[in-house]
Amino acid sequence: MLLNGYTIVDRHNRPTVLEAVGLRTIFINDGLQVDPYAISSVSIVSRIDINTGLDNSGLLKATPLMQFSNIVNGELVSSVTEDAFDATAYTPTTAGQNCSPGVGTPATCGGVSGIYRYTTARDGEFVVVLDGGISLSGVWDGAGGSSIANSASSVLDYVDVWTVKLSQDSNWQVLINEFSLFGDTFFSLTQPMILKARNSLATKHVQLGSKMRLKIPTEITVENKDIDTSIIDIFKESVLTSATCEIVKLNEDVSLPSRVIVYSFSDTVGSVDITSDNTLVYTWDTAFLPALLAAKGGGAATGSYTIQVKYTLIDEVIYSPRFPLIVS
Repeated sequence: MLLNGYTIVDRHNRPTVLEAVGLRTIFINDGLQVDPYAISSVSIVSRIDINTGLDNSGLLKATPLMQFSNIVNGELVSSVTEDAFDATAYTPTTAGQNCSPGVGTPATCGGVSGIYRYTTARDGEFVVVLDGGISLSGVWDGAGGSSIANSASSVLDYVDVWTVKLSQDSNWQVLINEFSLFGDTFFSLTQPMILKARNSLATKHVQLGSKMRLKIPTEITVENKDIDTSIIDIFKESVLTSATCEIVKLNEDVSLPSRVIVYSFSDTVGSVDITSDNTLVYTWDTAFLPALLAAKGGGAATGSYTIQVKYTLIDEVIYSPRFPLIVS
């Protein structure tokens, strides 16, 4: 995952306690991704404690292990249209630096305890970064509340509690997700690990003008015969990183270029998602195709295309086959 150009580790990618973990939430209403009206805070709580940590109205009452919120000039900012939610406010900081809200400046602290819009390409996606590599702190109980140092530093199962207003007239409510921090991502072997990645394309036909998620499932096989099953099981979870894709238009007309790169690998950095089961997902809005191809001299928007994904698997950089894709 990328936030403001910086790499963070997805919650499904077996993060350790010392990594910068991206805790992303996608808000959906009636099947559509939408922005909530406001996000007051994101609280990190032990999964064991969450059932006793809510009050009678369903809001968090227990002191969290870490709290994220956007505080500007001493005031809590919760409307997601405010600039404080822009991802450009996030910058990783130096290890050991005190980054409590109000301590230091955005230039030195980088807003690491803030809540950010993950992408401007899609509504409804927000993220906080639980960074165990710095002296991370937040503010508990809103603006003017007491500073709380991050204590989510154990190998444990956690929940992130998002306190949100879905609309202007609705009540505050909490939405709860789960994640785990690991300590077993470091292991040793007595032989090189032999991995085999097999990709396929689930979506092969797209109607021009539609906006679709192109899904590329990835099956990871450990081909060493005597590797312990506990290590093999790790690769059933998300182990892919740095995924990008390239989409190419194919032309049969001799008066046109035979291959036109619509989106290159560099164009899609940070735009390809990886699910917990190693499926690569790229959201493709084909409404932009006619203008893009006209600018590149690529002919009609309908026709044959290919899509290829590129990703990192441990120490290997993998290019998938070029999968045929039809736009009609």
